[in-house]
Amino acid sequence: MIAPASRKLGKYEIRQKLGRGGMADVYLAQDTESGQLVALKLIEHSADADTCASIAAEMRGAVLQERLAAVDPRVVRVFGAGDLEGFFFVAMEYVDGQDLAELMRHRPLEVEFATDVALAVVQTLENAHKLEAVLEGKEIQGIVHGDIKPKNIRIDARGQVRVLDFGIAKALSLSRRLTRNEFGSVPYASPERLESGEVNVGSDLWSLAVMLYEMITGMQPYQAESTERMERMIRSGIAPPPAPDPCPQPMRRILMKAMAPDPDVRYQSAAALGLDLAAFRAGGPVEAEGEDLDATRRTYRRPEPAEETRRTAADDTRRTVDTNTSATTGKTFGKTPRPAEKKADKPRSDLFYFTMRVGAVLMLACFVLVIRAAVLDYRLYERGQEFEHDVAAEQITDPNQIWDRWAELSKGNAMSFLLRGPRQAAKEKLVAAADHVIDTYRNNDARTVLESDWERARNLLLHALSMEPDDKTVRGKLRLSEGHLARIDGSSQKSAAILNDAVEKFGEAQQWMPRSPDPALGLARAYVALRDVDRAAAAFHQAEMNGYQLGNRERSQLADGYRERADRTFWDSRKVRGLPQEKVQVEQAQKDYQMALELYQRSAGYGTSSSRIVLVQTDLESVNTRLRQIDAGDDQSGDVKKRGVVANAIVGLIDALRDKSTKK
Repeated sequence: MIAPASRKLGKYEIRQKLGRGGMADVYLAQDTESGQLVALKLIEHSADADTCASIAAEMRGAVLQERLAAVDPRVVRVFGAGDLEGFFFVAMEYVDGQDLAELMRHRPLEVEFATDVALAVVQTLENAHKLEAVLEGKEIQGIVHGDIKPKNIRIDARGQVRVLDFGIAKALSLSRRLTRNEFGSVPYASPERLESGEVNVGSDLWSLAVMLYEMITGMQPYQAESTERMERMIRSGIAPPPAPDPCPQPMRRILMKAMAPDPDVRYQSAAALGLDLAAFRAGGPVEAEGEDLDATRRTYRRPEPAEETRRTAADDTRRTVDTNTSATTGKTFGKTPRPAEKKADKPRSDLFYFTMRVGAVLMLACFVLVIRAAVLDYRLYERGQEFEHDVAAEQITDPNQIWDRWAELSKGNAMSFLLRGPRQAAKEKLVAAADHVIDTYRNNDARTVLESDWERARNLLLHALSMEPDDKTVRGKLRLSEGHLARIDGSSQKSAAILNDAVEKFGEAQQWMPRSPDPALGLARAYVALRDVDRAAAAFHQAEMNGYQLGNRERSQLADGYRERADRTFWDSRKVRGLPQEKVQVEQAQKDYQMALELYQRSAGYGTSSSRIVLVQTDLESVNTRLRQIDAGDDQSGDVKKRGVVANAIVGLIDALRDKSTKK
């Protein structure tokens, strides 16, 4: 059984599960010695042959990945690998950010951005395919990735491309084979890999081409209702349809060449593909434009088994036009055919005038199309200007109405340069409406921000991000809203897993908005709910470092955390009654009660702070009484703590009734 979240393995404290691949589970964990976050891949030990082979291959793969990372900064670093408490583990660098699958969730990516990503990946593949190493006495001449897909390409917090999961290469040389279904994803697998299981340089380049097609068009080149049918389509040797508009023609040619049915026509190395991508990015001619790829798409047929070939040949031999001539081979038997009568050539002048007339018609048609496009563009521009004026003059102010008008206006033309001004005006209004929710939470502790408020902010920010996917601030505010929704949900359900998800969302928000105090305020609130008051205090300190001045709400929240920890510590001290550890625990409870009392007194009049002051004073009196008894050698605790417990229950009941109708 794979280690559950919150379990500790050796020096690694597991935080949450990140995913699963093959026989391995991957977790976000913290190295308690260095304090560093790591991606921890775990495989449970078993005596079966598949598990043993997989673990051995993962070990070799980790070694090669570590060596590749030393020469390529895009490859995830490996910190360690080995056996640990019944598991084989690989501890790798945790890359914070978003993978391409997340970025493409709502819309295609800009062609320039997609090309830059592909260029970065192709450079990493080139380094991998040329890697030379000696492993277990065997010379390795290059390794393949084997599973290039959007989920394994991540854009980190600095905007850099990172390539994940090189371990799936399984330490293979480029001549080694895998079984067809062992690794990889069918939509990104080449026809040869699906046919024979061969994983090589071509496999990686095909997968990259599919991913680039998907980034630019928002869809995969092969579409099917099931995985089995998709596999048959890819193996058929029929080329995928060319990338539709607005894909530029040079990029379309690059994709056609990269996914040509004939492997010999495709790019033969990562370097060759990289040259064409770089030429496209620079605005120059690409090699693929000078090749007759359409003819290859029409004529190529995948080789068939010998038996089928023989049977087809026999059938063709039987197909003849008559008893004397074979239509298939063109050979003649017996009679000599009469030469075909030569048709009289038409006068060259007729052909010339016919060509001129066709050319004139085509030119007229093109002219009409250009005029029509210009008229449509002008109408779009006019409608956009009208919309921008209405937004600026506040003739429409409701964010939902603004979004509806924009969606209707921009249908099919969302990124048109003609709508740049209207797009920016609409986005600013949507973000401003979401900011109102965020600002209210930050600046008005007397106003309750409800779950519905955060849902509204999230939806507005999703719309704004669709208008400009590269806006880091909007992405950070979106993660902030998602974090508060998860915090509210986790608190109401008392679910540590959901609260940890909130912590992750707030952490992502911090990456996108490093100078904002808002993510730290959310983190602190989530840590209080998780009963981790020390981290809550650290988060509040971070908010102060970012210019925020703590108010009554924050002091009250922090006081709740110290009081709850003091209650637990004082209660647990009973388990070691009469032992030296008891005094240590009671003294810790005393410190936490004193801290809580001070914070409640500073926020007196806010929420339940005043009633909590009485409660904490009673609890503190109980703690002090117990300390005096311990020092005097008396094991009688008296009735003071009992009175504190009763008071605690009464105040808790009052708080529950007060908060029943309001959920923050």
